[in-house]
Amino acid sequence: MKEEIKKDYEKILKTLIQKRMFHIYQTSFSIRTENDKFLITKSDALFLEEEMFTEIHYKKDLSWKEASSDANIHSFIYQKISTAKFIAHIFPINLVTYSLYHRQFKALDFYGETVIGNKKIYEINDSKHFIEEVENVVQKNILKDEIVIIKGYGAYIYDRDLKELAKKASILENSSKILLKVKNV
Repeated sequence: MKEEIKKDYEKILKTLIQKRMFHIYQTSFSIRTENDKFLITKSDALFLEEEMFTEIHYKKDLSWKEASSDANIHSFIYQKISTAKFIAHIFPINLVTYSLYHRQFKALDFYGETVIGNKKIYEINDSKHFIEEVENVVQKNILKDEIVIIKGYGAYIYDRDLKELAKKASILENSSKILLKVKNV
């Protein structure tokens, strides 16, 4: 079962990589595998290599040694949101660029407006404790919204369906591209 899930997971991941949603060392992707475990990209994973995932427990232990630095965020989401089966931290260039100039994401296109809607763009001002602040912002806001956008850092998305997660990521990026063109950024 895990191998079958992993193959679907890798197929979607490959598509998202081709759309430039993921970047080496900057992003993460995970899937819930059991009641207290999940697969997550390794901290030094080169996407699409043989062993890019590690399975870890929700509670921090030795299994976290190789995991992405986003493991704490993913663990929090899985523990708090029972419908979350897949989580991604994406870094799509158009969304990140748009986030640098705006405080709100309000799509103008049909798919962006109906699927993504209106999203606040959270700004982190404490560069010394940036990663801790990202964790705080995501943990505080992910419970009320399945997409959290952080200025200059990308977005965290969760869903119960892998294809829906990929669809939202793609629409988010395409809508950002449209917004940038309309606003001449």
